[in-house]
Amino acid sequence: MTTTATIAALYRWPVKGLSAVGLNEAAIEQDRPLAHDRRWAIERAGPVFDAANPRHVPKGKFLQLVNTAQLAALDIRHDAATDTLTLLRGGKVVAEGRLTTPEGRAAIERFLADFLGDAAPARPRIVGAHRFHDVPKPFLSLINLATVRAIADLVGKEVNPLRFRANIYIDGLPAWAEFDWVGRKLAVDGEPLFMAEERIGRCIATGVDPDTGERDLHIPRTLLDAFGHKDCGLYLRPVADGLLRPGMTIEAGQAP
Repeated sequence: MTTTATIAALYRWPVKGLSAVGLNEAAIEQDRPLAHDRRWAIERAGPVFDAANPRHVPKGKFLQLVNTAQLAALDIRHDAATDTLTLLRGGKVVAEGRLTTPEGRAAIERFLADFLGDAAPARPRIVGAHRFHDVPKPFLSLINLATVRAIADLVGKEVNPLRFRANIYIDGLPAWAEFDWVGRKLAVDGEPLFMAEERIGRCIATGVDPDTGERDLHIPRTLLDAFGHKDCGLYLRPVADGLLRPGMTIEAGQAP
């Protein structure tokens, strides 16, 4: 059985619901999510996050493609050193602001309010700095590109891997073989770095094309019909500090 793959790409998603930032390398810290990943979010229907008493908030309370498809028209740049977010539409800068300042957040919020109009039930409000992940655990997410290609064969069209909004994309492993990694330690270039904790159950957000905003697939239903589950990808927990780069090998240890 093949247990070794290659890291094909790395991403972080600085603002929940907006586009990704590709990475040439990523520093990993034990029992912590990826730095600057989902550190900010945009409330869609009034205040739900209390910065003075931070807690996990269900993802549906924030702007995301599944409830606000217009976001697909926006690209971002994000300077991690200053937390400056730049929004682009058609390659043109349309808004910019430093998210750690009220003035910077307000600049982004004004644009989003005008851009989204009635598509946002209330005036968008940027909140952070926190962990706005789908689960309240210090995980990174992994997707096997062979599995994405297998899903594309099922639906009869190309499937953009970014629909799954993962941190780590791997290749060289057979489709679905990553499920055999659950409960095993993963070594990156020979250094034990992760524990593969659990499979990721998918929601209808994966049915939205991240390039167009079109709701053109129902991936959870496709998976349920074909396999009896709606899982794609793995949650990984860092068990040591380390560094990831595309091209590195990632290998599963012996099953428990």
